[in-house]
Amino acid sequence: MTTRLIVSVSGLQPGAPLDAAVALADALDARRVPATWLVGPRPHPEVAAWATARRRVGDAALLHGTRPDVESGRPYRRLPAHEAGLRLTAALRSRDALGLAVDGFAAPGWAVSPGTRAALAAADLGLLVDDAGVHRLGADGAVTRSWRGPVVGSEPRRAESLRPARRRVESDLVHLALPVGVPLSTAEALVDAALAGGATPLGAGELVPRRGPRRPRLAGDPEHWSITA
Repeated sequence: MTTRLIVSVSGLQPGAPLDAAVALADALDARRVPATWLVGPRPHPEVAAWATARRRVGDAALLHGTRPDVESGRPYRRLPAHEAGLRLTAALRSRDALGLAVDGFAAPGWAVSPGTRAALAAADLGLLVDDAGVHRLGADGAVTRSWRGPVVGSEPRRAESLRPARRRVESDLVHLALPVGVPLSTAEALVDAALAGGATPLGAGELVPRRGPRRPRLAGDPEHWSITA
């Protein structure tokens, strides 16, 4: 069984966090590892432009929740389909206003309800990243394809879990979840450990057909930012 690698990055904001994202993207590009950028429901236009630029070179952008305040309302693991659908509609409207297409969804805390999965499918978001792995969703929200493995954080004590395939044969995914402010040397060491352990990168093109924005207007010009792919 081939173990796959996905690197998700959260915490994108203008200023220093976006500068850190540029450096991390360059490090991943040098290793030919695509990133999955987790973009909040109401991003700054600079963040939306950054994610749009990164999608052009093969990275993925996921909607990271549906409300800016992650503590408000019911948790995603308990949402019925109707409420999840209303939240998604509002969040996607913000995405479209900025010209940002998203490839799928990841909830803060990672866990989602069956109703949320159904609402994602109805909204034409066929990719879900959760605490069990990466999943393609069918028309009714049922999982049609999965790469399964636990979420691995950037804490040093968890670095050994980046070599899981030989010991946990049921896992075929390393999901490395990084905050954008993680020291670059730490991120590089974790990615290098996963690659050395035999994991091969899982890119956006394998995950889901690319989805374009419903409005083509792009906020800002990201072309001056560093993209080395």
